[in-house]
Amino acid sequence: MFDLGIPFKKMNGCGNDFIVVDNRDGLLNEVALSAFVQNVCRRGTSIGADGFMLLENSNIADFKMRYFNADGSEGEMCGNGARCMSRFAYHIGAAKTKMSFETMAGIYQAELNQNGVNVKFPDVQLQALKLNQPYKWDGPSGVYHYGVVGVPHTVWFVENVIAIADDQLREWGRMIRNDQQQFPNGTNVNFVELIDRQTLSIRTYERGVEAETYACGSGSTAAAIIAGILGHVDTSVNVLTRGGPLKISYHLTDYAAESVYLEGNSKLVAEGHLLPDAWT
Repeated sequence: MFDLGIPFKKMNGCGNDFIVVDNRDGLLNEVALSAFVQNVCRRGTSIGADGFMLLENSNIADFKMRYFNADGSEGEMCGNGARCMSRFAYHIGAAKTKMSFETMAGIYQAELNQNGVNVKFPDVQLQALKLNQPYKWDGPSGVYHYGVVGVPHTVWFVENVIAIADDQLREWGRMIRNDQQQFPNGTNVNFVELIDRQTLSIRTYERGVEAETYACGSGSTAAAIIAGILGHVDTSVNVLTRGGPLKISYHLTDYAAESVYLEGNSKLVAEGHLLPDAWT
């Protein structure tokens, strides 16, 4: 079926890396995608990535973005992935520099610029956020904040986030992400340090990747919004991830965070063909 392989591009946003495929002609429509994605995202024995994305046709936007986590589960959306998908769409002629795209989490808009890609999120309703929630454990904070910004996120404000040992962060992240009593659908886990009123530092354990990633765009956006609601930061924030800086801006009303923008880089690092050994 795939004698010539499956054309793909390898991209990353602040080190959060993805395999991206144009599926407008239905190339992968007959493929069991969960197992396929698990195999091609495996590092060492295949291409390897944090996630896998398909660009598909849409009746309500320029295109549809389908996002899969490395474990094969389909996610609602991905902030860093959205920037990469936007550049990919422009590269293959599926969209112009300004575009809209469909996701499971709603319609997003994006614009390519000299700094990278700026993605506009749907409004975040404040009543849907859960702030200052107590949590009994031996971790660095006894309080978390929760909200769905594309996907579910918890935000934990800590000190000296960069100094947290990798294995310790992985242990904490895995425990919270799998706390079915508190988070029956799972959650991404963001550890955030307040640097000043314009700057946050963040590390994220991602649901579906089941590991810390270099950056999480939607997690950075959630952290910036929650920090702003709590009065810790201004509404234009630089978020320092392990993979590079992201810029988040928004406008707070009594009911919502509106005009929510995520800006950051989007890198196209390789292209080629996935061959059968990549997924078998």
